[in-house]
Amino acid sequence: MNADVIRPFRETLDSLPAIRKDDLLPEIRQELLDNPSRLFVLDDDPTGPQTVRNVGFLTVWDRDTLQGEFHSADEATFVLTNSRSVHLQKAIEINEEVGANLKSLSISTGLPISVISRSDSTLRGHFPDEVQSLAKSLYSGEGFDALLFIPFFKEGGRYTIDDIQYAQDGDNLIPVSQTPFAKDTAFGYQSSNLLEWIEEKYRGSIKASEVASISIDDIRIGGVQKVQTILQNLESEKICIVNAADMKDLDVVALSVLRAERLGKRFLFRTSASFVRSRIGQSEQPLLTREEISTSKDGGALILIGSHVQGSTRQLEKVLEIPGMNSVELSVREVVEGDNEIVDSIVKVVEDKLASSKDITVFTSRELITGESAEEYLDIGAKVTDAMSEIVRKLSVKPRYIVSKGGMTSSNVTKHALNMKRAQVPGQVLPGVLVLEMGREAKYPGTRLILFPGNVGEPNAIADVIHKMSISPQRR
Repeated sequence: MNADVIRPFRETLDSLPAIRKDDLLPEIRQELLDNPSRLFVLDDDPTGPQTVRNVGFLTVWDRDTLQGEFHSADEATFVLTNSRSVHLQKAIEINEEVGANLKSLSISTGLPISVISRSDSTLRGHFPDEVQSLAKSLYSGEGFDALLFIPFFKEGGRYTIDDIQYAQDGDNLIPVSQTPFAKDTAFGYQSSNLLEWIEEKYRGSIKASEVASISIDDIRIGGVQKVQTILQNLESEKICIVNAADMKDLDVVALSVLRAERLGKRFLFRTSASFVRSRIGQSEQPLLTREEISTSKDGGALILIGSHVQGSTRQLEKVLEIPGMNSVELSVREVVEGDNEIVDSIVKVVEDKLASSKDITVFTSRELITGESAEEYLDIGAKVTDAMSEIVRKLSVKPRYIVSKGGMTSSNVTKHALNMKRAQVPGQVLPGVLVLEMGREAKYPGTRLILFPGNVGEPNAIADVIHKMSISPQRR
């Protein structure tokens, strides 16, 4: 299949072998009961639990905090490393530290662990460096058999077919190298074919011909037995691309992984959010209702939109069209130029609206300032998210609920503005859009925070959530 060809979405999926009808989730859960281990998901931004429920969410990873997770009843623990927003060396150090702490605690508690490196857009991030540093601390002196690369992401419209990564755009599947994500200043890439993408990211030290692959034919025709056989034959830290076009494909892979691990295989994972749900054997659940997110009738809602990708801008436009919606723009250029008064001026506007029980949207200007290098681009992003975070930190009026759009914005706000160290994930408000319940140490204990990934949702998505959460029509 030509990696440069745009393909019709429905016809392409219909041309694949039939999706397996058997429900493997009970078998996955039985494997987990028979061979218990603690699953930790190292998350490069805070939106990773967007497909699961009843999991823990940490913004810190010291030994004492992590030790508590070894005895948690949660089905998994997400650890927000926020590595996508920092420089490469810092991302390496973070992964080494978390990996070393997890390994040490696994040894001291006698409880085995499994670790997934979850990346928001999967193809964008400090790969392979942060995964290599994680492997170094987790498997030093022991090694592992394979790194499984699983970028299928149903909620984000990402499909892996014939080793080519596609992004759904309406009725079409677009090779990802032709999307704006591939032009990312810090994490851009040229290849849609993932075998070639691996060679690109490893700077030629690993060739495309050396990368293994599990095809959709292997999954849908061969089933668990075929996939497990492939996994059993992987060794010497082999990289393996996993194709998928449906959640049931990932269920086959997850069960095969668990059975191979029971027989002694060691795997490391770089995945999207979708695989985590299969790995812990969770089924799709109803979306959370308004009452499950907030029962308060006091105060206005605070909507934060920092992501600047085209899809986010379309969503912002729809939000600003909502009757009665108030808004204030955070100028990226003024922040970068060091304007020290802009945050305080915005705080005054926001507090006034929230105190009057009116919703308000704070959004970054749409002008993209990239700088001269990947490092400078990340530094600019950090300044902007710091400013957004400072606005929330300085608020003295409690919002009825908060919506945060964009991974870097949400990460900074959760950790630094809201002082959140541990939260629970009760579920989602829309597919791929998670809800966090803040812990007792947070600025607003028990309040629900809605996190929108930058790459998720139709143009009306954020507006739909606001309408869903609305109590009564607003007036300006």
